[in-house]
Amino acid sequence: MKKIKRVVVFIFMFFSILSFSEEMKKTEYYVGDKIVLQISGDINNEEIKESLKDFKIFSSEKGKDNIYTVTFTSYSIGDKEIVLGDKKLKLRIASTLSDQEAEPYKELANQENNYDEKDYPYLAIFLAMSGVIAILLSILLYIFDRLNNPYVIFKKGISKVNEENWTEKISLELRRYIDNVYNTNFLGGDYKAISSLKDDDIDFIQNMDYLKFNPNIVYSDDECAEYKKKAVEIVERVRKERKNSV
Repeated sequence: MKKIKRVVVFIFMFFSILSFSEEMKKTEYYVGDKIVLQISGDINNEEIKESLKDFKIFSSEKGKDNIYTVTFTSYSIGDKEIVLGDKKLKLRIASTLSDQEAEPYKELANQENNYDEKDYPYLAIFLAMSGVIAILLSILLYIFDRLNNPYVIFKKGISKVNEENWTEKISLELRRYIDNVYNTNFLGGDYKAISSLKDDDIDFIQNMDYLKFNPNIVYSDDECAEYKKKAVEIVERVRKERKNSV
């Protein structure tokens, strides 16, 4: 960009006698140049301001011999005309930019060089991703809940009961379920009375301890299934009562 010239140009206009030369009419100034115009004749300050209404006036002062000194400039390019009475003064205001600077992206005028930016459905993509994330979180929470659900833990543990481990395994899974549900300490042998557990249930758990700590007792083949069935009945009843109490 060309450096803006703060040029002060003096134009003398004698209202009644001066006729402008062709050279002066073709004088070219740059945007922002300060132009000083001296005017004499039968004219007042308001008429001068009206004639220069399309310009930026910095000052307008009346000096000796009724000569007005007006300093002004223009910030728009093109041919300008100043009319004072029966006199006209034409000025050309040029840009301070070179042709290359005024049009720095000429290559974009070629349609082959234009880049057509696609209007991607960003909102739809964002909502879809949010939906997928929400579904994944729901699945993870469901899995976590299942893994920590006392009933699921009991069912998984009781399914591993067999004729070799049943005297310990049935008691362990039943007491673990009760502790997870009621926050008790049945696993530690602290069998407290709970509204959902009957006296027979407590007796059953204590009897399981007796079986567990007496390995020399001979058991029949059906006892494993009977004790397992009784443990499942207790858990199902407690689970149903807790659901109904909510």
